[in-house]
Amino acid sequence: MTLRHIRLHSVLASPWKNGAGTTRLLTEQPEWRLSVASITRPAPFSSFAGLFRQMGLLAGNGVRLLPVSGAPPLLLDQPGGVIRFSGDLPLTGVPLDGLLEVLNLMRPANRTGPNLTAITPENLPSGALLGFIAVDGHWDVMTGQQHYTLAAGDILLSEIPFELTILKAGQIAYAVN
Repeated sequence: MTLRHIRLHSVLASPWKNGAGTTRLLTEQPEWRLSVASITRPAPFSSFAGLFRQMGLLAGNGVRLLPVSGAPPLLLDQPGGVIRFSGDLPLTGVPLDGLLEVLNLMRPANRTGPNLTAITPENLPSGALLGFIAVDGHWDVMTGQQHYTLAAGDILLSEIPFELTILKAGQIAYAVN
């Protein structure tokens, strides 16, 4: 498969059964899945037994994940932040202040990758990627001979790893590597 340039606003959203948000599926591979969730109000998170979840903040003030077990909450309140947790863990997501969007990467719990990594001008990606998601600022990048100028909500995805050269860094992005 070739590299795909996706504009998040063009991806159709599917409503959650509980009415508390929507999901936009970006890709579903045999060993991993990447989506964007819009969360509008507090609600239980779906259980994904046997999967490992990673979440990054794209827009909004963040979310607090409250384990039903009473364990300490997980907090995602900064773009560029990443939280990681078991898909088996029963959680309630509580938006910190209004609507938010989060990037969700899920993979089998018994695998070591792919992973969601925050990218900043000080922490540029090295090695091959499966995805690059611009969050803040304009990113001028090259893949092979193809040049892209990416803004918030622009996504590069591939089923096979690709090399990315950053010509001009924006502020915050996420890599799937």
